[in-house]
Amino acid sequence: MLASLEIISPNAFEVPIPWQSHLKLARQMIIARGGLQSLNRKDKVAYFLSRWFAYLDVVGSLSGSKNDTPLNSGYLALGEDEIRDSQIDCLLGFTNRFVGCLARIAELAKQCESLRIDDAGNVRSDWQPPADVVAAAEQLRIDLRNSCEGVIYKGCTHGDRSTNNNGGSSSTSPSDESKEASWDESEIYATNEAFHWAGLLHLLRRVLGRPPEDVEVQTCVRETLTALERVRPDGSAGACLLFPMFSAGCDARDAEQREAILERLKCVEGFGMSQVMRARELVQRVWETGKPWECLVKGEFFG
Repeated sequence: MLASLEIISPNAFEVPIPWQSHLKLARQMIIARGGLQSLNRKDKVAYFLSRWFAYLDVVGSLSGSKNDTPLNSGYLALGEDEIRDSQIDCLLGFTNRFVGCLARIAELAKQCESLRIDDAGNVRSDWQPPADVVAAAEQLRIDLRNSCEGVIYKGCTHGDRSTNNNGGSSSTSPSDESKEASWDESEIYATNEAFHWAGLLHLLRRVLGRPPEDVEVQTCVRETLTALERVRPDGSAGACLLFPMFSAGCDARDAEQREAILERLKCVEGFGMSQVMRARELVQRVWETGKPWECLVKGEFFG
């Protein structure tokens, strides 16, 4: 929770402790207790916190520079139930299986970063991933595709649509409820797709070393934007899509695509979360300089 607060509102307690330090300490505590698998899924509070922490830690690792502490995806290992679970989590917007895929992408990206980027902070144009990394990345491509197929959404389990906040009957008509449920369901499937395409984009760019103009990279950008179009920019789901927005934005080549990303970022920025403004500024620096964001990042969080 301290990491979340520091990301959204830095120095809220006037103590300059970066979000990376909070996450590092939380990770050490979880590993000391046996990893996330040791947490009882029936304990709803512990399970909620474990899912939220996993999201922060994985996206935080993907957001970092080559000098940050690398992520060891082992402590995020899923049990058999999670591996088979194809339900989209209403909190995260994607499945538990995808968290594991994203963690492995983060791990490989960190492994490649020190080789791909020189001491001056520039990408080595002649860099190629070693054979073992390519093999791991190709397996991850398969796992990413599998984790996006056959997914289901059974609705949110955190609230009761039959009552309002005062405990009385809801004044919403059945037709309005039906429309809202349908809209929410459409958005959550789109959110899942956007995150998967963004994950593949990171795999292609940071692990396999593909250039931004690569056909497959641009397909990821285009498909991410297509998924984003199915989500209201001013809704709760839209506010949670910074990772795919940032990822696609940095590699968008078309002026129209860039304008669409910028509009969405500015809309979400209106919610008052400072990490969105910093991410938007970084995207614009990428466009202005032509450098990859990994060479320009200074502690931003993209989630």
